[in-house]
Amino acid sequence: MKIVLVGCGRIAHLLEQDHLRNKPCTHWGGMKDAKLHVTHACDTDGERLKAFSKSADIPGKNLFTDCSDLFREIQPDLVTITTWTPSHSPIGIMAAEAGAKVIVCEKPVSASLRDAAKLIDACKRNKTKLVINHERRYDPRYRTARKILESGKIGELRSIHAVLPTGPFRGPNDPSIGGGSLLHDGTHLIDIIRFYAGDAVSAKGTVTRFGRKNGFEDQAAALIETESGVPVFVETGGAVNYFGFGLELRCSSGMIAIGNGYNRLYISKRSSLYTGFRDLTEVAFPKIPKGNCFTNLYHEVKELLNGSIVSSLSSGTDGYKALEIIHGIYYSWKMDSTVYFPLRPKSINIKKIFDL
Repeated sequence: MKIVLVGCGRIAHLLEQDHLRNKPCTHWGGMKDAKLHVTHACDTDGERLKAFSKSADIPGKNLFTDCSDLFREIQPDLVTITTWTPSHSPIGIMAAEAGAKVIVCEKPVSASLRDAAKLIDACKRNKTKLVINHERRYDPRYRTARKILESGKIGELRSIHAVLPTGPFRGPNDPSIGGGSLLHDGTHLIDIIRFYAGDAVSAKGTVTRFGRKNGFEDQAAALIETESGVPVFVETGGAVNYFGFGLELRCSSGMIAIGNGYNRLYISKRSSLYTGFRDLTEVAFPKIPKGNCFTNLYHEVKELLNGSIVSSLSSGTDGYKALEIIHGIYYSWKMDSTVYFPLRPKSINIKKIFDL
């Protein structure tokens, strides 16, 4: 089996060196756990490519600095793309046209809806399964939270409050990148909201830049209405001196609080503070199955490769819809009005939205 890794940086394999992270925490680590051996690798940085080849035991003849050369030489079974966002679509299209059975693409699927649609179309034409790495869908904690919601144990989902605090935007204000914290980290937040509440109907957003009149956001916030009738409040960025990720899933008889490093369950009980009222009381969170999001992702990839399943838990369409909501929030802010989904991809001009 020919398995290709395009991009040999942090999320590809370097983060395995972070002693604080739960392992595996990279695509290479997940593939190893799932017994998928990388046979070919590509990176424009020759030194980084060599370093990865030593870790992964890949012979020199299977290393490339130009993926077009690689895809001319081989017909891959699996291609994992961990490159810079604007390159996801063109590389993915090349991989699909080269005959890849499965493509795993880092988030966000693309920086533009048009490019995302081109990649999805190329995969459909070539019968390639496209998987987007919104890894919380594969995390046993987040899956357990969804089972609690589906069980009705704490009633019906009534609202979601989702936050992702980060420092100020420090990257280049390049239109091809597509956005700030809401896009590049917030894509995980938007995707997991869809995982719990389904598709969005509309969004009303606001964007803040601290000390700047143009460029990508330092903070974004939005109210999203969903087809399920669940309102969602989202906040990302904020130019704060810490990083976080969390959701409060408020239900009619309880609440789930889940995020980076925590998962808590609360149920409604008679108040100990006010007569005639009820409070939320923390109870034990259900036992979480063993597992790892990257390992689970690549176990799914193995099933896609052998045909035992036909669709992914995190498909190209899921990736597109997360990007669509994010761009809808940006567009709503620029137009100072509520936007409704689906969007017309041509209506989104990142250069105009952010005055670049």
